[in-house]
Amino acid sequence: MSARASRFRAEKEGFVRVKILFLSWAYPKGNTPYLGIWAHQQALALTALGAEVEVVSTVPFIPKVAGRISAKIKKYSQIPKRETLDGVTVYHPKFLRAVPGSMLDRLLFQVTGWQSRMVISNLEKALEIREFQVIHAHNLFPDGATAYLLSQKYGIPYVITLHDVDKYNSIADKGMLKALSRHILGHAKKVFGVSSRVKNHILSQVPEQRIDLLYNTFWTDNDHGRKTGKSKKIVTIASLIERKGIEYLIRAFHKVALCDEEYELVVIGNGYEWDKLTRLAARLGLQSRVKFEGILSHLEAMEQLSDASIFCLPSWDEAFGVVYAEAMSYGIPVIGCKGEGIGDLVSHRSNGMLVEPRSVEELADALSYLMINAAEAERIGERGRESIKELRPGLFGERLLKQYREILSIG
Repeated sequence: MSARASRFRAEKEGFVRVKILFLSWAYPKGNTPYLGIWAHQQALALTALGAEVEVVSTVPFIPKVAGRISAKIKKYSQIPKRETLDGVTVYHPKFLRAVPGSMLDRLLFQVTGWQSRMVISNLEKALEIREFQVIHAHNLFPDGATAYLLSQKYGIPYVITLHDVDKYNSIADKGMLKALSRHILGHAKKVFGVSSRVKNHILSQVPEQRIDLLYNTFWTDNDHGRKTGKSKKIVTIASLIERKGIEYLIRAFHKVALCDEEYELVVIGNGYEWDKLTRLAARLGLQSRVKFEGILSHLEAMEQLSDASIFCLPSWDEAFGVVYAEAMSYGIPVIGCKGEGIGDLVSHRSNGMLVEPRSVEELADALSYLMINAAEAERIGERGRESIKELRPGLFGERLLKQYREILSIG
């Protein structure tokens, strides 16, 4: 459905008046253009249907003087209090953080409730909160805490989407967050999980009838199927951290490199494993065939992806992974891991490939199969493209707006 048709339908059915406040600490910023891209894509899907969406995305409090420590910290200190991204207004109140995993960071996490009250105090100076009809929190902490406290104060209903099974999306079993986490989920009008893996993680704490699966939507510029004349390249897009499995991908590529010497591996992203991975590629003699592109804008990443023959992200602890859907929308065969969120959408050798996590051998087999059997790879990619039609922004936005309308008893 085109944006114009979607907007006409929205106006006809009375969707236009819905005003939603998104709360998502994970949201694209200048220094992290791919972080929380799913939240931005959801906001765009809703605005295309005529809804009004504003976003609150907390950022770490960093004094400007601290920007002298490193370029990364400097970029965080320069994030504005308010900005506009593709027509969506985004607010960036400060949130106290420390080095991830440190004792201080764990302590600050325990006082999320207090920090959320400080966030609300700042929001009240920048926003007319009573104008919003629905609050949509993404992740239990800190956004769910802020949504719960706003709802208690202003009487605005809220829903929450759980995007992972990490500490930001799990009910605390001790400490100051134990009661708060139960209040957040207990008062939410609806709880969404982005995959069966996430839903099953929370089932012991939330009645099944209150949990809906809501796979993330995606945005690409491709509505016409697989491009012709694709390059012989395998693309991966990920933060370069251990659980993304890029080391295993490089080792697997080394095993199959002789299957077709025209193939190259393109790695898009950055992270603490950059040096380790670049050294590994050099040690395996792949420096001319493994290209590390670093951080790209979403548009630049999609340009690289649309030209690929294979997309591979062998990550574990992956709740969903919107980039798989983006690749599938281009008709590109994807490789993911068994037992992860992508397993909801991919059937092995039907519309994609699934391998065991941390298995170089299975990963190499999957890569060589797609490299050698080009015609079958194309058929797998096409079946993948067809299988994710319901995740496209138009249909996704309509489904989410329907959920909001039911909560508000509109129509």
